[in-house]
Amino acid sequence: MKKTHILFVTVLLMALGFSCTDVSKYPVNFDTLNNSNAGILRIISQNSVILTSDIAVSKYEVTFEANDRERGNLFDHADLFVSFKDLTPSNGGTNRAEAKLATYTNADFKLADPDITGLRRVTMTHTATEIMTLLGITLPEIVNGKDQFVFRQALVFPDGKTYSSGNVNSAIASTGGVYKSPFQNIVTVVVCASALDGDLNFHTVVTGAVVSIVPCQPFVEGKTTLKKITHGEYAIGDATFGQYECAWSDVDAFGVNWVDFCDAITTTGSDKYGLIYTYSLVTNDGTTLVLDWFNDYGDTGTTSLTRVSGATWPLTLSFP
Repeated sequence: MKKTHILFVTVLLMALGFSCTDVSKYPVNFDTLNNSNAGILRIISQNSVILTSDIAVSKYEVTFEANDRERGNLFDHADLFVSFKDLTPSNGGTNRAEAKLATYTNADFKLADPDITGLRRVTMTHTATEIMTLLGITLPEIVNGKDQFVFRQALVFPDGKTYSSGNVNSAIASTGGVYKSPFQNIVTVVVCASALDGDLNFHTVVTGAVVSIVPCQPFVEGKTTLKKITHGEYAIGDATFGQYECAWSDVDAFGVNWVDFCDAITTTGSDKYGLIYTYSLVTNDGTTLVLDWFNDYGDTGTTSLTRVSGATWPLTLSFP
């Protein structure tokens, strides 16, 4: 594990970040390697939120990069569909069948500014009002939160072939992989706003590790980040807040996320070693958030977090 560092050097032509137009060097043979999945829509960024307390600013917004065996010049168009999954039936809502929200032609995809990959992109943006009107959903049906809007993309080719979530292999569908093309985004309805992202100062008292923690004493300090993935979900730059570096001479423990639902924080994901983390609240005066934490390998500590921007922590934050 952390005691053995093995470096695997893989020469990978970062499938969709390849700017050469020589198809003989093209890293993806869509007709064979990808089991006839002849086109993908790679997720570049997403900024989607359905916020019941502010429907006016709620939206679906995802930027996609198109690629096919002719570097995105072969497909005809991309369709965007949406359906509704009712997870709170007590408020009178019902599921809604999938409906087509929009069609984006090949010409709608443009080179990014600045152009990095030589592949074209489009940002699909639709307001919550537009989506709810299409599906016939009213605000009282989603006001409790937790319901889901399921968005599906389909890449359609001139010969009628269509590639979507139903015929994509797992390597392409993986949201954490090189392709990042699941052809689907799920936006969970939330009741409360969340704005926890930004740079953090940490002060960590390391209380345990499988190795000596002497190099960590009496404490370690530094900076890390909470990076917004989508509304209410944040990637922690270093889940140990400095412990990996001082105790293990290792790099940051990335891969762990916090999910904020109305100030109740749950933890998802695992670090690069597959370790699971648990955080519990010690104190929070708005300026400094103090947490006890541990992972399932024996690393433990108490960390004080302040926001570099000077913003305060919500006083109602909890880590149930």
